[in-house]
Amino acid sequence: MKKMIRIAVDAMGGDNAPEKIIDGIELHYNKSENIYYKIFGNENLIKPIINKKSIDKKIYEIVHTDEKVEGEDSAFTAAKRGKNTSMWLAIESVKQNTSDIIVSAGNTGALLVIAKLNLKMIENIDKPALSGLWPSKKGMSVVLDLG
Repeated sequence: MKKMIRIAVDAMGGDNAPEKIIDGIELHYNKSENIYYKIFGNENLIKPIINKKSIDKKIYEIVHTDEKVEGEDSAFTAAKRGKNTSMWLAIESVKQNTSDIIVSAGNTGALLVIAKLNLKMIENIDKPALSGLWPSKKGMSVVLDLG
């Protein structure tokens, strides 16, 4: 049996959140196996949306918080906003080993700063990199933005 992958999801980050984020979870769920979602955000907004989806209730939990990082926040304002934002809590779940990875469509600068504050860097690596998939003639390639 494959190991279950635990994905922390910042449900409050990005445009049209949490609706678009829950749509993304449903799409991923329908194409994946052995996944468990820890969804961080306002449960009062998330529950009515997720209850309409074809997502098995056994493969997710909602971790409630009223606080979120705003798109207009500077990275440092977001970090100062507090440890109760959906983004901070999702990143912290990776630090505490209750999640394996974090996904956020929110404020990229805030994501990098909060992650750097909470997670250890690989030895001899000074700064985080952003990665993205890039289509090529041979399939998909991973592209890194190293700043």
